[in-house]
Amino acid sequence: MTRLQSSLLRAAVLLCFLGLTSCASRNPDELAHTLPATDRARITFEKQRVPDNCTVFAHLLITVPPTLAADQTRQSIEQFAAGHGGDFVLLGMSRQSALSPETVTFRAYGPQTPYPFATGWAGWKFGFSDWNKGGPLVDFGVNHLSGREANFTTPVDIQAVLLSCPAGPANN
Repeated sequence: MTRLQSSLLRAAVLLCFLGLTSCASRNPDELAHTLPATDRARITFEKQRVPDNCTVFAHLLITVPPTLAADQTRQSIEQFAAGHGGDFVLLGMSRQSALSPETVTFRAYGPQTPYPFATGWAGWKFGFSDWNKGGPLVDFGVNHLSGREANFTTPVDIQAVLLSCPAGPANN
């Protein structure tokens, strides 16, 4: 399947979901919208690096256990995103988590309908009932995505959105 065919198929699937889903997943671990898997997903911390033609299809809180190495954290996030049709993962703030998972967990908070990032992104306005249970903010940036050492001494929640882009991450 060519990249164009793959993009068209993903766009068709995305349109099928419009208006057919609820505000949040019935199970908080399940996404309201899942697209065909992509080859890879790119993580960014800067909204300016997200191409204008991308569509937000998942709002997440990602919880990372304290024992996980930095490169394993990156791989877990990228694999989850690509496996659910994400081309990009935009990461936001992070804070100590009230949870104590043994593996990386992904909690979904909508959106009810996928929306264009360029015109619809209103910021980190989801998951506050869980986000507010956490502790102090934690430093987490690109320098925390490589290496074999654990980044944290406590579990950490990270704000995230999954984005689908017609050209994929390789061409953006």
